Amino acid sequence: MPAERTIVFLPCHTLDDFPTWLDEGQADDVLAAWTAAWHPCLIATTECVPSWASVDLPPPQGRLLGIVPASFDDRFTVQAVASGPSGSAWVRGVTGRQAIAAAAAREAGVTDHAADALPGAAHADDFHALGLAVLLAELLARRMRSATDLESTGFAEMIVAAARAALAGRDDEVRSGLRGCFDCLEATRARYYPVDVWAVDIVLLATTTSGAPLSMELASPVPIAVVSTGRCLESAAARHPESVQALREAVNDGRAEPCGGRDEDGPLDACTPEEILASFQRGRAAWRDLLGSEPATFARTGGGASPMVPQVLAGLGCKGAVWSLFDGTPLPDPGSSRIRWEGGGAGIEAIARPPLDARLARTVLTLPDVLGDAMDHDHTAVVQYAHYAGTAGAWHELIRRIGSWSGLLGRFVTPHDLIERTVGMGTLVSFEPDAYPPTPLPSRSDPEADPVSLAVLAARHEAQRIRAAAAPVMASLAGAAEAASPPRRPSSAAAGRRRWLPAALFGGGGDGREDLVLDNGLLRLQVHAQTGGVLSLRRPADRGNRLSQQLALRTTRPQAAVEARESPDDRGEYTSMRADTVEPGVTADGRPGIVSRGRLLDAAGAALGNFVQHAWLVPGLPLALLDLDVHVSRPLTGPAAEQYAACRFAWHENEEMEIRRSLHTQSAATDRTRFTAPHFIEVASATSRTGAAGAADAVTILTGGMPWHVRSSPHVLDTLLFVGGAKGRRRLGVGVGLERPWDAALALLSGDPGLAAAATGSANVRLTVHETVVEGERLLAARVGLLESAGRAGEIRVEWAVDIVRATVCDLSGRPRSDAGVTIEGRALVAHLGRYEWLHLDLVFNA
Repeated sequence: MPAERTIVFLPCHTLDDFPTWLDEGQADDVLAAWTAAWHPCLIATTECVPSWASVDLPPPQGRLLGIVPASFDDRFTVQAVASGPSGSAWVRGVTGRQAIAAAAAREAGVTDHAADALPGAAHADDFHALGLAVLLAELLARRMRSATDLESTGFAEMIVAAARAALAGRDDEVRSGLRGCFDCLEATRARYYPVDVWAVDIVLLATTTSGAPLSMELASPVPIAVVSTGRCLESAAARHPESVQALREAVNDGRAEPCGGRDEDGPLDACTPEEILASFQRGRAAWRDLLGSEPATFARTGGGASPMVPQVLAGLGCKGAVWSLFDGTPLPDPGSSRIRWEGGGAGIEAIARPPLDARLARTVLTLPDVLGDAMDHDHTAVVQYAHYAGTAGAWHELIRRIGSWSGLLGRFVTPHDLIERTVGMGTLVSFEPDAYPPTPLPSRSDPEADPVSLAVLAARHEAQRIRAAAAPVMASLAGAAEAASPPRRPSSAAAGRRRWLPAALFGGGGDGREDLVLDNGLLRLQVHAQTGGVLSLRRPADRGNRLSQQLALRTTRPQAAVEARESPDDRGEYTSMRADTVEPGVTADGRPGIVSRGRLLDAAGAALGNFVQHAWLVPGLPLALLDLDVHVSRPLTGPAAEQYAACRFAWHENEEMEIRRSLHTQSAATDRTRFTAPHFIEVASATSRTGAAGAADAVTILTGGMPWHVRSSPHVLDTLLFVGGAKGRRRLGVGVGLERPWDAALALLSGDPGLAAAATGSANVRLTVHETVVEGERLLAARVGLLESAGRAGEIRVEWAVDIVRATVCDLSGRPRSDAGVTIEGRALVAHLGRYEWLHLDLVFNA
């Protein structure tokens, strides 16, 4: 006799304790067993809705078709099976939804064919999706302290009728019955959450998934968002033009939304604002050229985030953004699914719900908890899935199929649609610059390639490009600068001081040799006779040493088996710097200075490397430059954070100091132990600092494009010279009271540290130049940006050497803005800037 009903034995006693924490294999087995029971031929045969029972308890009475998930077969009560009612049939030890459905059909006497040949197979996926929806609806209702009460809705009668119609080939009846069943489920959710839940399906594009995998994703029954960089899209168009054409058609039909922005997902914290803008312009141009439209929503796989992004997006006309990264990098928690992301005085609407991995069965089991949490805590409940094209799991395909029938688990929309439908519902979010995680060091050192060298080379090229583009405008500022402030001249009293200062943190003493002192009247530097490093750095008016410096190789001693477990930081060891010769000499540029040559010694006195250090002062500036050439005896290998060559800086251990790092050439306070600062670092007294970058009391380290730095103790900072290979040649600068460190940093990188950008007026502003119109030697017009660089809002003033005819505030695309203004006062521009704001102007001059 046929079974009276189908029962799936689940690893729980009630649905209230359903295990959403199962591992991937267990989750797959549970979902496969449950959804297989919903095949239309099984429902039509038993003429009832599948139900469940506990795998740990004896089965119910009656003739059963029992399905046990393979992972929990050992928990099934064998004695109960042996003593069970006659006529019952069991599916045990079978994995995979299709295989389980086929086995169940054979046990029920339906057929002995494969699952895809079972009666009603044409509609099987929709029935499987309905079964999954029922399970998730029950779990979600309990998570929300409610119940579905499907028994009172006529659900059972509709699903049995639909199953019979599927076996008979009556497609219209099948669709009508399934529609009624899904409507019943959505109505049960309305009891405890009557408003819409939103679902976003993110498909990540890579060069390896841009062909057939992308085409497969475009057949999704729900709208998708395709995330790609401009460069990846161009590669896809070159290798698989048919898939890009299909994507273009899907975008035009509204089935897919292009999401992107930049041309590649390089680290944002290594970029200048000009570099970020150029990256967005190139990336958006690639989308426009290949798909006919620019992305309305910004999304990226990696590259980090920063407060510069919202104002760039708003300036380019983007309507929204996806907050999360998809490379595993954690961003600050905004605490809401829908936010308004603000930074630099601008804001952009964004989706901030952390993405779920669409490849995994575990994701589906945890979905009721995720949805319940969003419903409990968010004004707008959103669930977001993500996967690379072609990698979505079979269970995510069922989630999509559910979404094509019902909004029970979220109404699938594109990010742009979601943002448009929820305008004004975002929580305001604004993080300090240091809250965004910096780019970490590579996990392993490469003996053949050094990432620091690559970063330095890129920073030099960018600085040279910036200064070349700005040259015509800087010439128009130079005259105003000369009139505004006479050149700085060293006082005779300061020039006459030659006293040696004690209390250097890297070794006291020295022999007080007068030939190891450099003094340009603005800055005094003394080199240590025994180490060859900087013994002291100070201005003539300073009463004590401001900074000391040495070179070192950082290694990590092995973990001793008998010791308590120590972290790599606790086991760090540094070499000592031992000079063989320290004498006045000439640098490679022909500058007079002090040249130190020596070795890097370990604790046993063995040489692990050698060095040459040239120290010299820049005329007319309180700035010293250090040209470093370091070689180690063996190429660096292993974890990059545990083995590197460093230039170490130290200040007085009894002083409370604030560290400010460069981020997009702007100065931002940091409390991090490890951080990036490719342009400069400022060390200032926390009690005396005025808040302006380049304050008179600050010590500035111009990092010369070296991005990674480690605060190895409260008063010692390591600038990483190289983390791969066996040698490195670097140039960096140290100064005290250095004005506009961002300009000095770009000048150092461009190769002329004595030529800082001409500037007058507010000391917290850097001028960026984007377009110029020049006739002969006359500047007629320019598009410029005023970049607030110290984190200090207020009125700013920029003096020019030529008359200004017109000044128009514009966005990054050149469109006039009506929400901001600028005043012309003679040859000066006056405007108000927010913290870290980047204000763009179109200027016309009376040349």
